[in-house]
Parts: sequence; structure tokens; C-alpha cells
Amino acid sequence: MYSNQISAFEYVSILVSIILGLGITQILSSFSDLLYHYKEIKFYWPHTLWILFILFLNIQDWFITYQLKDKLEWSLPELFFILLYPITLFIAAKMLLPANESDKGTDMKLYYRSHYPVIFFIIAVAVFISILFNVFLLEKSWLQQLLLLVFFSLIMYISIRKVENELLHKWMAVLLGATSVLSVILEKNVWVIK
Repeated sequence: MYSNQISAFEYVSILVSIILGLGITQILSSFSDLLYHYKEIKFYWPHTLWILFILFLNIQDWFITYQLKDKLEWSLPELFFILLYPITLFIAAKMLLPANESDKGTDMKLYYRSHYPVIFFIIAVAVFISILFNVFLLEKSWLQQLLLLVFFSLIMYISIRKVENELLHKWMAVLLGATSVLSVILEKNVWVIK
């Protein structure tokens, strides 16, 4: 007999997927608007790399959430906790791109420079949530979170101290891009849905 009943994980993942979908839509829609007005926009490549990094994190979260498919029961606090990460990614996506589409002549370097402390703080919160998710839900060790803890500390420091060093911002953008690409290549066995 055919049953159309969905599992607890499927039910939870629907809401996670909706929020991740909103974040991805926000990035693609807003960036497309910038491209549409490319003659009036002065792009800034570190800012563009951050946009791609947040897009990558949304897709990565969708992949990683699937690792919880065998969890049979979900409490409301667990649901709230698992939603925190995609919510912070959505807020970061919203903050990374100008809200006013009619704003002509936007200099993305100036936009990035004026918004990065808040963006970095939001991303630091997302990284901290990711660490807790890895330790408590995926049962990974704190030692395995060392790189994320370093990243969390660095961007939190830059956010709070409002570090303006342009070379540092450029190197961080390059490092994030390279790390994302390397993680997909080196951990290709993790990036599989079975």
C-alpha cells in the first residue's frame, strides 16, 4: 500500500529549504539587477567574491542538512536552532547587496566599505551557529572546528574593530574563494547525496 506520509526530516527540511531558497533568490535577483545596470555600477571584486561565498554557503547548508536525514524526531527548539543558520545567511545576503534598485551610479567598493562591519558580524554569528551545529547535531569534535573558530575570531575582530586595511579585505576574499573551491575538490566524497 502506498503511503504519502512524509518523514520528520522531510517536514523540517521543507522550511529549511524555503529559507535557503529565499537567500539564493535574494543573491541571484539583486546581483542580476546590478548586472542589468552594469554601466552605472562600479563593481568591486572582493565584494563580488563575498557574494559568491554567501551563495556557496547557502548551497553547502542544503547539502549538509541532508546529513540529518536519519534523525527520527525533532523538537521545536531543535527546529529553531537548525533554522538560525539559513536565517543568518539570508540576512547576510540581504546586507551584501543594495536594497534600492533605482540607485544609479552605485560604487560597490563604497557600499562594501560602509557595510562590512555589520555583514562581517552577521557572518560571524552564522559561523558560530555552524560550529555549534557541527558539534551538537553532526557530533564532530571541537578540534575539527579549529579552522572555523579561527575564521570566526578573525571576522568578529575585523567587524568589532572596523579594520579598514584594504589589502586585508582583498586577501580575505581571495582566501575564502580559494578555500571554498578547495573544500569542494578535496572533500568530493562529502559533497554527495545518497
